[in-house]
This record gives sequence, C-alpha cells and structure tokens, in this order.
Amino acid sequence: MPYHLDNAFLLDDPWITVVGCGGTGGFVAEGLCRLFQGRQATIVLVDHDRVEPHNLLRQNFYPEDVGRFKSQALADRLTRVYRRPVGYSVYPFREDDSGPHGPRYPGLPSYGNCLLIGCADNAAARRAMAECLPGDPRRWLIDAGNDTNWGQVLVGNVADEVDWDERAFVDGTCRLLPAPTLQRPDLLTAVSTTPPDVDCAAALDLTDQDPTINQMMASLVLQVVRRMVAGTCPFMGLYLDMELGTVTPTYATPEAVERVIGSDSELGMAA
Repeated sequence: MPYHLDNAFLLDDPWITVVGCGGTGGFVAEGLCRLFQGRQATIVLVDHDRVEPHNLLRQNFYPEDVGRFKSQALADRLTRVYRRPVGYSVYPFREDDSGPHGPRYPGLPSYGNCLLIGCADNAAARRAMAECLPGDPRRWLIDAGNDTNWGQVLVGNVADEVDWDERAFVDGTCRLLPAPTLQRPDLLTAVSTTPPDVDCAAALDLTDQDPTINQMMASLVLQVVRRMVAGTCPFMGLYLDMELGTVTPTYATPEAVERVIGSDSELGMAA
C-alpha cells in the first residue's frame, strides 16, 4: 500500500525555513520562490557566512554579492525579482538563549507549523535542527547533504523516541517518520575531510567536487517539497549517484520505519 507524507501544515500559509544558503540552499531558496508564486508562504533564509569570490562557481551568487551575508544577499534579490517578502537571519541557526526576548532558533516561528530545509554541511547545525522537531505532523525536516558526486535527501519529523502507534500511518497518510539524524546517525558524527579554513565551495579544487552537484541536490529537494504540497510525496529518502546517473528512493512505509527504529519495535497502522 502506498503512503504519502502528511501535508496539512503546508496547505494554509506555510512557514518554510532554509538553513544554509551556500551550494544547495541558494538554489533551493530561489526554487521555493518559483514554486510558491501566487501563494501565501513565509520563506526565511538562515546563514551567517558571507559570500566569497570562490563561491561564485557553484553557488547562486553574483560578483556584486561578494562580501555580503549570503542569507541577506539572497533574500534581497529574491524579494526584488519575485516581488514577495523573503526573510533572513545572519546568525547561526542555533544561538545561545541569552535573554527572554532573544530567539534561540532564528528563522523559526515560536510555535506552529514549519517546514525546515537543512542545507548545512556540519553536524552542529543538523543537531540543532533535529532538536526543533516536536515529534508530530506540525513540523517536518528535509535534510540535503552531498559529497563529490553523490548525495542524499532525507525527510522526517521525529528526532526522539516516541510510541510508534497507529498515529504513524493512517488512511494512506504517513504522519510520523524518523528524522534524518535517526535515519543516518553518522550525520552527527561525520568529520569533514576538508581543511578547517576551506569551505564547501573552495573544496572543489581539493576534491574535484562536481560543479553541478548542488543544483542536482536542490532539484531533488524541490521535488520533495512540490510533492509534499500536492499530497503525493511517498519518499523517506532520495539517494543521488551522479557517477552512475541514478536516483534511488526509499519509500515511507511501516517496514522502512521499522528498519530504522529497530526490529524489536512493533509499528501499528490504521486503515
């Protein structure tokens, strides 16, 4: 039986936050503005890095953006081109909760529905995003990560242990899925092989990273978003291999969830 991801939170003025506006995130941000043309949606970009000259090869920036914060440069341009407000934050996604009025997670609503799209390449940001998942259908996380010529897009909304009961799969709808960090725990422990003073874009010269990998990854992310909006997204994960020219899906099914949470668990479902 096919299941599709719950999309109730995307039907009425959804809040979408993109964390990481570099290689993949910059193309995702523009794609969202295209997807939601003529529709109400709050789009917020989060990135504390600035545009550097070597970013211009693989990222969605132009020479006049060099020196500006990535999130700000993108938000200003997309606001102007698509004639819609695009918010931004120039702080790390997780910041210290230093005062009663300071948001701990810039770019997130204090409560309510939200689609988080993670395009960050570090474990700290992924951990912070996972901590924002309440474990119910109101907030979902799409995580995109890549290496030289391969990558994965993972989807989920439960970062902690929950009772996987009949709430998970109801009438052909998947309402609960393990978060990306549960599907791939190595995302929280992986150590980058790139020198610490060289970012993802500059790594092209060191690792022969394909200059089109980020656009490919962004296309997969946007396909997941498009199908979630339409109520037809069956994916828990998409795995890209540009060397083989393949995209391999993992479908959201009770069996797939059981493989992630452990064979000793019994996952119930309702008709």
